[in-house]
Amino acid sequence: MDNDIVNCSWLSFDMLVKKREVCTSIFKKMKRYRLWPSLRILTILSFLFFLVLISSCERERERESKSKTNSPPVITSVNTFPDKPNKESELNLVIRSQDPDGNPVTYRYQWMRNGEEIVGENKSILKSGIFRKGDLIQVKVTPSNGKVDGKPFLSDPVKILNSPPMIEEVRIEPKMAFSRDNLRVYVKSFDADGDFVYYTYQWEKNGVVLNEERTEILERTRFKKGDSIRVRVIPDDRETPGSPKKSESVIISNSSPIIISSPPTSTEGTIYLYKVKASDSDNDPIVFNLKSAPKGMEMDKDTGFIRWEIRPEDRGSHLIAIEASDNEGAKSVQQYTLTIEFK
Repeated sequence: MDNDIVNCSWLSFDMLVKKREVCTSIFKKMKRYRLWPSLRILTILSFLFFLVLISSCERERERESKSKTNSPPVITSVNTFPDKPNKESELNLVIRSQDPDGNPVTYRYQWMRNGEEIVGENKSILKSGIFRKGDLIQVKVTPSNGKVDGKPFLSDPVKILNSPPMIEEVRIEPKMAFSRDNLRVYVKSFDADGDFVYYTYQWEKNGVVLNEERTEILERTRFKKGDSIRVRVIPDDRETPGSPKKSESVIISNSSPIIISSPPTSTEGTIYLYKVKASDSDNDPIVFNLKSAPKGMEMDKDTGFIRWEIRPEDRGSHLIAIEASDNEGAKSVQQYTLTIEFK
C-alpha cells in the first residue's frame, strides 16, 4: 500500500488520467485500512499541487521548444553610400541579411564617429552636419525577426573626404565696359570645410579662348569695341577642384571721344585762338561743334580750330561749350567761361 501511495504522488497528470484504475485501487486500499478519512484531504491537495506543477512545466517546455525552433536572423553585409562622402553628404545604408525561418527582419541602428557612439543618431540615415572632413563613420546594426535578436553587425569605417569649393557668382566688372577699361573678375565662392579657395581664370574673346590670359584682370589692349568678352573660373582648395562657372558675356561698348586740351583763359590782342584736341579710344573719326559761343566765334568741325575776333562790345563773360562726337553719336562736352576785358 505504501508503495502504491508513493507511486501515485509522482504521477504526471497524463499518467493519472491513463491509469485511473491504479488510483481507484489505491483509494480502495486506503478505505480498507481506514486511512481514507485522514489522508483524503492531503491526497487531494497533493493532486492539485502536482496539477499546477505539471501545467507550469508544460508551458516552460513549450517556450523552450519555440525558442529552439526559431533561429535568429543574420546580417551578411552593411554598406554605406555614397562611398566617397563629404561634409555635405547624407549617409544611407544598404543592408543584406537572412532569416533561416523566413521571418521578416527589422533593424536597430547606432551610428558611430571616430569609434564613439553619436548620441541620438539611431535611424537608417545620417544627415549632413553631424560630421566633418577627416571623420571616420561607422554604423552598428542589430537585426531582429520579432522573436529573437541577431548578432550586431559593425560596418567598415568610411572616411569623410574633402568638399570641393563651389562658385556662387562670377561676373565681369565694369558691367558696361569700354575699350579704354581694364576688365576685372568678381568671384563669390563657398567651401563647406572652410578651406581657402584659389581660382584659375580662362578669358574668352568672341568665343575663342585667350590661352595666355590667366589672371583676374584682362588688359584693355586685348579687346576692342564690339568684342564679346567672357571668363571661365575654376575654384580649387588645393585638394579638390570645384566645378567651373562662366560669367555672362560683356560687349565692349562704343567709347565717347574725350577732349584732352585745356582752353586758354587770356587773349592775344583782339584775336582769340584755341586748337581743341580730342581722343577716341576706338579710333573713330571725331567731329567738333560749338554748342554755345559768343557772336562771331567760329570753329572748324574737322580740325577743332577756334578763331574769334573780339570787338569792344564783347566785353564781359561768355559761356563756351564745345562738343566732340564720333560717327556713332557718342559725344562729350567741354564747357568753360571766357572773360573779356579792355584796358
